[in-house]
Amino acid sequence: MKKNLPLKSILYNTYFKTALVPLIVIEITLLILYFGISKYIVSNTKNLSSQEIKTNLLNISQKETQEINYQLKEISNIALIAQYEQEKIFKEKDEILKNIKAPEFKYAKNGTFYKVNNDGGASLLYAATTNIGKKEKEKAIFTEAFDDKLKYYVDNNKLIVASYFNSFDNMNRLYPFIEEVYSQYPADIKMQNYNFYYEADQEHNPQRTTKWTTAYLDPAGQGWMVSCIVPIYTDDFLEGVTGFDVTIDKFIKYVLNLDLPWNANAMLVDQNGLILAMPKEIQEKLNIEELTSHNYDDVITDTNLKPDEFNIYKNKELYKYFKELKDNKQMISTTINNNEYLITQSNIEQTNWKLFIFVDKETIFKQLNELDDIAKKIGFAAILGMILFYLLFFAFLIRKIKEISNFIAKPISLLAKETHNFNAEKRINKPEETKIKEINVLSNNFYTMTNELYKKRHELKDLNSSLEGKIEQEVLKNREKDQLMLHQSKLAQMGEMISMIAHQWRQPLATINSVITDVKLKIFLNKFDLSDEKQKREFEEYLKNKFSNIEELTNVLSTTIDDFRNFYKPTKDKKETSVKTLCQKALAIVSHELKSKEIEVIEKYDSNDKYTLFENELIQVLLNILKNSIDNFEVMEVKNKKIRVNTVSTDNYLRIIITDNGGGIKDSIKEKVFEPYFSTKEHRNGTGLGLYMSKIIIEQYQQSSLYFENTNDGVSFTIELNK
Repeated sequence: MKKNLPLKSILYNTYFKTALVPLIVIEITLLILYFGISKYIVSNTKNLSSQEIKTNLLNISQKETQEINYQLKEISNIALIAQYEQEKIFKEKDEILKNIKAPEFKYAKNGTFYKVNNDGGASLLYAATTNIGKKEKEKAIFTEAFDDKLKYYVDNNKLIVASYFNSFDNMNRLYPFIEEVYSQYPADIKMQNYNFYYEADQEHNPQRTTKWTTAYLDPAGQGWMVSCIVPIYTDDFLEGVTGFDVTIDKFIKYVLNLDLPWNANAMLVDQNGLILAMPKEIQEKLNIEELTSHNYDDVITDTNLKPDEFNIYKNKELYKYFKELKDNKQMISTTINNNEYLITQSNIEQTNWKLFIFVDKETIFKQLNELDDIAKKIGFAAILGMILFYLLFFAFLIRKIKEISNFIAKPISLLAKETHNFNAEKRINKPEETKIKEINVLSNNFYTMTNELYKKRHELKDLNSSLEGKIEQEVLKNREKDQLMLHQSKLAQMGEMISMIAHQWRQPLATINSVITDVKLKIFLNKFDLSDEKQKREFEEYLKNKFSNIEELTNVLSTTIDDFRNFYKPTKDKKETSVKTLCQKALAIVSHELKSKEIEVIEKYDSNDKYTLFENELIQVLLNILKNSIDNFEVMEVKNKKIRVNTVSTDNYLRIIITDNGGGIKDSIKEKVFEPYFSTKEHRNGTGLGLYMSKIIIEQYQQSSLYFENTNDGVSFTIELNK
């Protein structure tokens, strides 16, 4: 037969065998799980994010394309309106000539016929090759009717830089006005040579609708641009072409200046692959400089288009980046200057141009990579924290096992005996010191509290015997009277609390005594054979559970004493605390009585802000209101008893509202509720000071308000605290 070991040794050895090894295994398992799961999550998140980003990028591309299409369509609509108005003017030219004032015209040295003065309208030029007769002069005059609308369209659309009408016989009417216009154009200018004319003629535009040109060099001096053009017919005769110019610079400033995520940039390309407009960021990526201006040393005699250098399918360097987009793919991934980019392509319906959006992949995944690094750092920090926690936990358990195993039964039994025979009218003996810290604290707290209660009980008796006389003599000293009555009210509450403390202690102490007796009995009867490994483990588990129960119960006892001791400490100064905390402390003091009398408490706190208050005095007010509700339930014999405690916060006040369903306060006594010594509980030793002192505390100490009102089935007391 094996030698019996002391309980202390059994607990100590069992701890290392059953706790240390499993916890080390758990730590290693958690380490593997965390980093495995973290790696999986980051990888999966990258894949999901990549797909989501691509989807979002396509959606953004479509949205921006629709917006650009809307802006271009607006100009196309303007062109259609201009077409209608100008064709009408051609039909009504005879009537217009009767009423319109003719401007001054001259022949320039180069033989061109031009408008001299800037009257706020358009400039006008006839080529030197055109024979100026009556018919040509009349056209120069009646087309002045075009000017108001040409001016309006330019001034009211931020993209349009110029509007014009070019006739079949080489007349050019252009707004804004060009001084000395004869020096801007070649003397023998032929409009049919320029794309902004011939692309709208019968051959190229039989539908007679709007057309958008590709990028060209403006002969009027505005630099590189595109135009929206529309033919002007008289019946089936092409009188000329009206157009609206948009410079490449305007496209970059107003169309491509998009607020895109991930620092993305946009580029416009025509249906043949020619770059129409691109911002500086894309110019730097593609190593190509955009054409936004031109040095007009020589006049432009015919259409001057952008060179093939700007065609993404003809420029060999550019083609290798964009060749996959030639098949109208919506998105590609390509490498430009050692950087990977996602490029989306979407079609602009109005012009059949393409909008390309560039996004740097490194920018897209920058945040995900940063999150991956943060996750790893958090993982290592968490592991270090867990290791530190378990080291402290091991040390704590070792200390607790040593304490619990040293004579745990004897001090608890002595304490249970003292509390069982407790009587507030008698002093108890000071408890003996033990080797268990919690029991010593609990015993000393109980000893201190009972002696304070004994002392206060006798002070209360002495005070009650002479209180009425003192109040009559000191009626003019209101402040001193209030202090005495507050003290009396608090002492009166103490008498009620004594029985509550004893009652709340009896059940935990009886349970502790029962646990100790059960442990002793099993040890005495040798219910477990410690030589058998299975029964030894059962005995160890049994002891752990019992010691845990004892520890929980001793904490309950200690907490109960602390709650009551803290409440009865006098408050000299205000303290910053939350009203929610005070309400919960008051409810904790009467919790056993609420539970024993089957009263349901419903709590709702609108605010957890802190305020400067006389903490214990406010708890006393809350207890007075709660005790009145509890006592009233017994008198009224209410079923389904309920007390509601809630707070409501406003800009100026914080209200504590306590409501019950106990039947309310009779109308006949409403005016007397807050009077001193008025009580409806004389047969139950009511002092009549509770609500009176509550009002004094709230109004004089806290400079706030206390009032009540009846509800449908009870009464509602409100403490309105000034913020």
